[in-house]
Amino acid sequence: MHLKSLALLLWALALALWTPFASGSPAAPDASFPVFELAHDSAGRIEVGARMGVLVDPPGALSLEQARSAGQAWQAITRQSPNFGFTQDAHWFRFQIDNRDSQVLSRFIELPIPFLDDVRLYHYAGNVLQVQYALGDEQPFAQRVVRHRNFIMPLKLAPGNNEIYVRLASTGTIEAPLRIWDPVLFHAASNDENLAQGAVVGILLVMVIYNLFVSFSTRDINYLYYIGFVASYLLFHLSLTGYMFAYVWPHAVRWNSIAISTFVASSGIFTCLFTASFLKLRSFSRPAFLWVRALLVLSAALFVLTFALPYSTTIRLGAAVSMPIAITALTMGYWRWWKGAKFARFYCLAWSAILIGLSVLNASKLGWLPINMWTENASQIGIVMLVVLLSFTLADRINTDRTLRINAQAVALGHERKARASQHALILAKERANRELEARVESRTTDLNTTLAQLKIANDQLFALSTTDGLTQIANRTCFDAAMVVELRRAQRLSVPLTVILFDIDHFKRINDTYGHPAGDACLRTLTERLRPRIHRAGDILARYGGEEFVIALIGVEAEQSAALAEEFRSSIESMVVSFDNLPLRLTASFGLVSAVPRPDSQVLDYVSAADRALYVAKNEGRNCVRIGTLTTAAI
Repeated sequence: MHLKSLALLLWALALALWTPFASGSPAAPDASFPVFELAHDSAGRIEVGARMGVLVDPPGALSLEQARSAGQAWQAITRQSPNFGFTQDAHWFRFQIDNRDSQVLSRFIELPIPFLDDVRLYHYAGNVLQVQYALGDEQPFAQRVVRHRNFIMPLKLAPGNNEIYVRLASTGTIEAPLRIWDPVLFHAASNDENLAQGAVVGILLVMVIYNLFVSFSTRDINYLYYIGFVASYLLFHLSLTGYMFAYVWPHAVRWNSIAISTFVASSGIFTCLFTASFLKLRSFSRPAFLWVRALLVLSAALFVLTFALPYSTTIRLGAAVSMPIAITALTMGYWRWWKGAKFARFYCLAWSAILIGLSVLNASKLGWLPINMWTENASQIGIVMLVVLLSFTLADRINTDRTLRINAQAVALGHERKARASQHALILAKERANRELEARVESRTTDLNTTLAQLKIANDQLFALSTTDGLTQIANRTCFDAAMVVELRRAQRLSVPLTVILFDIDHFKRINDTYGHPAGDACLRTLTERLRPRIHRAGDILARYGGEEFVIALIGVEAEQSAALAEEFRSSIESMVVSFDNLPLRLTASFGLVSAVPRPDSQVLDYVSAADRALYVAKNEGRNCVRIGTLTTAAI
């Protein structure tokens, strides 16, 4: 149902990708019905490739008996790979497997194209139908006989001749790079491939997360465009290879049928946005900027149309739009580099890397290069290099802009010095006064720089002091209040619970009065060291709220789990022994807890007040306990 050449959104994928390269026996004299000899010690993987007979069925109405009848015009496949492009015609394929053993052999037939609408296989032995399969990506994933992202069809090959008939029909392209596998070797190869795919996905996810954090600190819009492109491509790649249908949306047949077109369009959108913004096309070339903007509009329109038009239309539109986008992105980069924009060099290397990777892959499939681990994974290596180099590109441009600013300042300073020298030549009488003035300016500049450096150090220290509790070295109330605003908004956006746990040490004043404030400080430090390792998730907060009172904020944790965690903290504090001046001090604490999904009008104070009320109840009910409050303004 899908166009495999769109796998990396580049025009180079229009070449045929599959050619036979595994060993099998020579074809039988009838080239339209070739024979593959097989025994228990044969190669564990045999590429059928183009060594099949083909029968085109324009109306798609031929039955199995009609296709097998003697009057049908079966032909040998003359092209290098069984790729028939976009077509509405159904295609029948046939070949024979000669089992030279005297016993039944178990084999898998794999069709590594996970996006065909209708896939049917018929196995005959002795002119008797042994097994038949009816598969396709328009059926729920759970109906597959082998739960794999590709179409896997097990066969029991009887001794002697076995006839295999395969019928394919799709609204997209028809591709039939069939393989014959030994089941054990297939599972081993599948595990290796999943490991390799996992490495690629892991790298892309790391780059997304890393650059997301960088975008927060730099506030550079180019990072967001980059993240959008990488995320769109990652989803496109996983949809194209069948992993999303197998593991994420196995029952969403309708969505799976349009996901590839949708992610192709979103990849085009972010590629255009990144190219125009990063290369500064608006100020560099108005026609180039308008051209990229036109491609952006086309990609956005395609994104919307993927939800309304048939896939057979949107996938063709996607191919028509993605090719000029890829060519434009590469051409504009080299143009800017040629015009002196050094920051475009990594950008050009990034797009060249994916082009080289695709070229190597195509050359290996066409037999121009030997097939090995590197050539088979050239496209994935290329996309990883593209993503990594684009990340370098963003960092390089920031450095380039900084260098340009420094150079501009240096040029301005040079002009100033020349003007000053001219003035000295014209007004000799004021030469000494000007030198003295320049010396004073330099001295004051040095003093000012020193003062600014000292001020920066003081500001850094002040910020640390303003957000960190000096005794326990955890967040203070100011830091907690600021962080809670962020976490409240995140909980509202994600519609997940936000939990606030407020607790304080029971009878803490008695400890200070009896043993002195150093003992109380030791208790606070020991309590913090006991609880801090348990608050380790991103977004979770542990802060000293004031005196002997502490507060914890958790996001995405249900009320039952939050209460259990609070009970663990209470029990841990109760069992804790603080050694002070060889005296064992024991503590207990009372806990007030509130957990709820915030509404749009919820405020931080609502949560703190509700937790404080629950803490008050715990105090009144005997202390050393956990009580859960109610957030009346939230949707509970």
